[in-house]
Amino acid sequence: MSNKIDEFNQLIKQNVQHEGVTPLAIEGVGVLQWSRPQARTPVLYEPLICMMGQGEKVCSVGESAFLYKKGDYFINFLPIPVRAEVTSASKEIPFLSAVMSINLVKLADMITRIERQEKNAINTEPENASCIIVGQASDDLMDLFIRLIKVGSNTTDAAILGDFVMDEIYYRLLTSEHGYALRQLLSQYGHIQPVSRAVNFIHDNVNASIQVEELASIANMSKTSFFNAFKKLMHVSPMQYIKSIKLQKAQILLKQGMQANEASFQVGYNSFSQFSREYKRFFGFPPSQTF
Repeated sequence: MSNKIDEFNQLIKQNVQHEGVTPLAIEGVGVLQWSRPQARTPVLYEPLICMMGQGEKVCSVGESAFLYKKGDYFINFLPIPVRAEVTSASKEIPFLSAVMSINLVKLADMITRIERQEKNAINTEPENASCIIVGQASDDLMDLFIRLIKVGSNTTDAAILGDFVMDEIYYRLLTSEHGYALRQLLSQYGHIQPVSRAVNFIHDNVNASIQVEELASIANMSKTSFFNAFKKLMHVSPMQYIKSIKLQKAQILLKQGMQANEASFQVGYNSFSQFSREYKRFFGFPPSQTF
């Protein structure tokens, strides 16, 4: 594995153009470098797979913390607000990783195709449901990420081969040592599907006042069952999640030049003073200091 990781890291260095994320020619794929530790920062992670080549990172969600380092993968299946911190990075040994956005429709299709071949559909509830998974990459998975970067480094290769490489990554993950557990989590029998509908509703109605009862109805679950399933998957309560999404959206609007009082209205706050207090508590600085 060490030789594969060395090759993986060398490819990242060849494609990195600046600190942070450098997009490749495959949509949703990029490489990442930091030459010094990065402070704990609130950020919204869309569904993605991160493959680690070097350094260490901690993502905190609610009371849970996920550490991933050299040779590990980090996956989140739903949009989730995290506090991300790069804990190990230097000019001599920079933090290096590759990221790939997850297409949940394609992932679900791959599960169906696998189960059609195995004739063994998942019909049990997963024991440890979480939309975040950290594990150690197999040689096959590391090989695929090496190929993903190579293909993504060439525009023509990316256009012709990019989807095939991404599909194989889905396949290898879903048939790996932890593949059955992943398929349990993502199957229609698990809670991720109804919770996903509620999450989509939150993101589509960020300017509205949203209640847990409304989300439970969308998920076709009782309020108690929905609350417990949501917190188990997302590591925060529904109301904590809603507040985080609203504040993250407000920060985007502020960075685009919108006035703070207008941004607070756009994300559903009726009280600007409440918005300012919660924004400062969440990000560590007031809306007026957002650049």
